[in-house]
Amino acid sequence: MDTEKLWEILYKERNTASLQELPENFCEEVTEYMEKLREEKEEADERRRELVEDEIRNARMKVEDIIKRRIGKIVKLASSGMKTTPKGMLAEEEKIFEGVKKHVLEGKERIFALVTGEKGGESEEKREKEDEELAKLTLKEEKKIMGSVPATSQGEELHIVRILEDIPTFMGIDGRIYKVKKEDVIMLPKTNAEILCKRGVAVRFEAEKRI
Repeated sequence: MDTEKLWEILYKERNTASLQELPENFCEEVTEYMEKLREEKEEADERRRELVEDEIRNARMKVEDIIKRRIGKIVKLASSGMKTTPKGMLAEEEKIFEGVKKHVLEGKERIFALVTGEKGGESEEKREKEDEELAKLTLKEEKKIMGSVPATSQGEELHIVRILEDIPTFMGIDGRIYKVKKEDVIMLPKTNAEILCKRGVAVRFEAEKRI
C-alpha cells in the first residue's frame, strides 16, 4: 500500500455510486504502510521528517475520506430496505449495515405505531418472511402427502375453516388454487385445512361435509 493506491481507491469511491470492493487485506496493508511511515519519521533527519509527516497527514486524510464515503453509501443501502448484505464490505462495515438496518426498521415501526395508534405492529420484512416460510412449509407438506394420495381426490373430506391472517396463494390437493385473506371462511380439503390449522393461521368450524 502507498499513497498512489490510496488515491486510486478514493477516486473510485468518489466517482461511483456503488460500494467499491476493497483490495484483499486492505486494513492490514494500510496499517503496515502507516507503521512504516512512522518508523521512517523517527529515523529521518529534520528535512526528511517534515516530508514524511506530510505523507502521513495525506494518507490519514485519504483513509478518512474513503471511510466516510463508504459509510455514507452503507447507511443509504441499509435505510433503503435492502435485505441482503452487499458484497465487498469489511467486517466492521457489515456490523454498521446490520445496525443501521435494524434501527431504521425499529424507528419505522415506532413512528407507524405513533401515527396509527396501533401497538405491536409487525414489520413488513417480518410479515414477508413469515409468508414465505408458510408457503414453503405448506408446499413441502402437500408434496409429501400428494406422494401417497391417489391422483383423484374423490371422497376427500372437506372442512370449513376461518382464516386468522393473510396467507400466500396455494394449491389444494384437489388441484384448486386458493386465494384467502384474514377472516375469510372457506371450505378446504381436510389435508389442507389441517396443515393451516397446525400452522396457527386458521381454525376449524364444526361444520364439515363429504364429496
